[in-house]
Parts: sequence; structure tokens; C-alpha cells
Amino acid sequence: MTTASGRGARDLVRQLVAPAKEGHLCGDEACHDASVDDIVVGAVLDAVRERAGVSLASAAACVGVREARILRLEAGRAMWAPEHALALADRYAMADEEVVEMGQLFVPRHHHTLPDIGAVPSTRLAALEARASKIRVASRSVPPFLYGWDSGSRLLTGQRQRPWPGCPVTLLWDDVALEFGEADTARSAARLRHLAAMAVAGVLDFRILIPDYGLPFEPVGSELTFDDGPLVFAQEESLMVTYSNGPHARWKSTSLDTQLAAALGPGESLAALQGAAQRFEQA
Repeated sequence: MTTASGRGARDLVRQLVAPAKEGHLCGDEACHDASVDDIVVGAVLDAVRERAGVSLASAAACVGVREARILRLEAGRAMWAPEHALALADRYAMADEEVVEMGQLFVPRHHHTLPDIGAVPSTRLAALEARASKIRVASRSVPPFLYGWDSGSRLLTGQRQRPWPGCPVTLLWDDVALEFGEADTARSAARLRHLAAMAVAGVLDFRILIPDYGLPFEPVGSELTFDDGPLVFAQEESLMVTYSNGPHARWKSTSLDTQLAAALGPGESLAALQGAAQRFEQA
């Protein structure tokens, strides 16, 4: 017969010991890097909890764990039980579409590559970027003013629109992308001028990259650095976003280091941005 004290002890152990995924898709059973789905879901639920004004104590009580456990889960340093994530989403009054798309991210095995084919990946990207202490982005195809960040001016409202990150940002852009604009050339010029003004103000470090065709091609690839967790990389394509982390993704950091070292300096890059704006103004 199980005593009440015995049941209480086991419940305490469940709160202290994280559940385990069923094997490692990364092929390394000794891997200690977080599973990337846990990082993304943690960031999403952290952002939604803050938006809903729900305290850590209330969140912990909702799923029967300690506040410290919620903090670890939100930081991507512990494994989510799907039923806990969905219970908290309900507690935070998360939109039905966001709940469905978040639920699609869970994978029962430990892994480091996660495709996001949801209709609104901007919410996941925004949640990750809000946690970041530094972001580096490199693109070889997308005009910079069509990227998804909105500085508040409504001039940079591009695809996958989301708030401008509140951390240092480096944008590495192929100058060929500066040749493409909208049919409204005045609007294209205004957007480029606005980006140039942000670079002058120190809001972002804008660099013109020198394409290295020996590197794997990514339309838009970003590196997000977290103070309380591992690096996460986001690859944006026309139809989906892919998140990755762990040892098999660290080449992306090296690639960004290489591209940044070869890029034009801040002054030359700013001049290229301002020159592109002038071409659109005169078109």
C-alpha cells in the first residue's frame, strides 16, 4: 500500500527530475545540448505568459511544479511535457492558431533541427529574438527592407513582421539585394534611408557581405545568442523557418564569423546603403 507521504515524495522527485526524450535523433546519446523544440516552446510560453500578466507562481501552480522549474523550462534548459505546455497555453489564453502551431513543434526524441511550417512563424521568431542578447543575420537574397522587423516607423514592415529586437543586431547583406526594390521606388528609397539612419544612430551594425560561394546557401540565416542558454540558429525560406542548435549547427557561427571578417567596413557599407537609396530616389 502506498502511503500519502510516499506519494508526496514521488511527486517531489517528478518536479526535480526532468522527463527524458526517447533517444537522440542527433546520434549522440551523451549529448547535453538542449533539444531545440524545448528552447522554442520555452521562449514562446515565456513571451505569452508575460503578455498575459500571469505570475511565475500562478504558472507553476497551474501544472503542479515549482517556480524554478518554470524558469528552467522557459529558458530552454529543461524538457517540456506537451500536456504542461498546452495547459499553460490555455491558462495564458493563447490564440487557438498559435496553440496548434506550437503543438506541432514537439518531437518525442532529442534533436537539434526543427522545421516550422506554421502559418505564423513570426510569433516564434519574435519570442526567440526577445530572449536574445545578441543577433547576427546574413542574407544573400532578400532586400533588407523586406526583412520582418518593424522599427516602429512602419517603413520596415516586411515578411514575418515582428518587433525590432531589443539587443545589438548585426545585419550582413549582399549588395546585390540592394538592387531590388518595389514598384514604388520612393517607398524603397525611404525604407533604405530609414535603415541608414538606424545604422548612423547605432541601432544596428549594417555590413555589406562579400558572397563566399563555397559556403552552404541560406536565403536568410540568423544566429541568436542567449545569456541563459545555448545558441539557436534560424534559417528563413519562403515557405518555412528552420530552427537548429547543438554541435551539428555550430558551423553556422563559424560561417558568420568568416563572412563578417570579409565584409565591408561600417563606413563603406553605410555608403552603399545610402547610394542605393539615392538610386531609387532618382529612378
